[in-house]
Amino acid sequence: MPVKVIYRGKEFEFPENKLKAKELLQKLGLSPLSSLVIRNGEVISEDDYVEEGDEVRVVNAISGGT
Repeated sequence: MPVKVIYRGKEFEFPENKLKAKELLQKLGLSPLSSLVIRNGEVISEDDYVEEGDEVRVVNAISGGT
C-alpha cells in the first residue's frame, strides 16, 4: 500500500510503504529547512519514518520578523 501525503490541499501517493521524512520532502521538491512533516497530528524530524496508514501532511514553515 502506498504512503499518502497531503500537501497544499492535494493528495500525493508514493509507492513505497515506508519513507524517511527527508526522503518524502525530496520527492516533493521541498527543503527540510522550510517544510514540516506532520504524522498523525505531530511534527516529526527529518529522520523519522512515515508509513502506509499514517495520516501525513506537509506544511511550509513561515518565518518573519521586523
